Amino acid sequence: MITYITEKVENTTRYFKFGSIEVEELEPPPENVSLDAVFKAVENHFPSHYFTGLKSVKIGNFIDLRDKNFTALYDDGIFYINHDQADSKSILDDVVHEFAHHLEAVYTDLIYGDKSIVREFIGKRTSLKFELHSEGYWLKDYNFDNLRYDEKFDEFLYKRLGKSMLRMVTTGLFIRPYASVSLREYFATGFEAYYLGKRDTLEKISPMLYDKINELHHQRNF
Repeated sequence: MITYITEKVENTTRYFKFGSIEVEELEPPPENVSLDAVFKAVENHFPSHYFTGLKSVKIGNFIDLRDKNFTALYDDGIFYINHDQADSKSILDDVVHEFAHHLEAVYTDLIYGDKSIVREFIGKRTSLKFELHSEGYWLKDYNFDNLRYDEKFDEFLYKRLGKSMLRMVTTGLFIRPYASVSLREYFATGFEAYYLGKRDTLEKISPMLYDKINELHHQRNF
């Protein structure tokens, strides 16, 4: 279970509703961040079945996030969001991203059962491997068919290649470089793009992923 630090008196914690879900503000965000506006925007744009199985949202100073250099985390039906972020958009991005991981847990078979996203992801990983091989990189230590997050592969992408090279070889192939890290992040970054203003780009770059998110959005049989 995730742990958090708070020096606030217990009765100063603020609670408010996000759909039917309780948001617990353990630590306030900076003055330029409006949590109410962020959660109202998401509530207004997400279909009601997206909230199935979501237990709560907690905003605060969480040790696990800080230690891993994360700003948000999804765990067992709960969103943990770092309160100290630059602006409302940063928190909005986190909420949408963690919703993607929540939906993976609740609707796993609908999202991955037909393997369409898996095939598209592996195809892109194969193309990435070809591009990197053409650039002269030694790749035999890495499994490009692995769907799961692998720390060694992540370090290869972000430390050995570096952000500039990674951006260059993933442009036009992935919606953004982080989508190449694992299948789960491929789905989550696509989900962000679908809801945060890059829907047309997602449809062009990852049509199978776009179709799956579109199908998920319009489901009515839950």
